Order: sequence, then structure tokens, then C-alpha cells
Amino acid sequence: MLSPIRLHGHLRRNARGFLLEMDDGHVWRLKGAQDFPPLLDTAVIVEARKASSSLLDVLWLGPA
Repeated sequence: MLSPIRLHGHLRRNARGFLLEMDDGHVWRLKGAQDFPPLLDTAVIVEARKASSSLLDVLWLGPA
């Protein structure tokens, strides 16, 4: 099993769900982040496991 990673970025939303927009321009799709609308468009920390090169399986998400 892959170890969790911790990333910093901004929480965004598109038509398909939530995204983590990194300062370096990389954008991750977030799986399991449905309960975080209050954090939209704010800086967040995400603990997750990489499911693919563009998808994170979120374990925890909170304010940065």
C-alpha cells in the first residue's frame, strides 16, 4: 500500500468535483472531498494517497 502524501494548494471546484491547485501549476483531482465546500477557494493541506498521476484519494483535508 502506498504511503500517504501531504500537499499544500488551493481547493477549487469544477463541474466534476473538487480540485487541488498547486502553486507550481499542477492540478490534482480529489476523490472523497465532498464535505469541504466551506474551504473552497482557500489554501488547504491535503493528506492523500496517489490513485493515479492526476487523482488523489483524500484521507484528510483542512485549512492551511
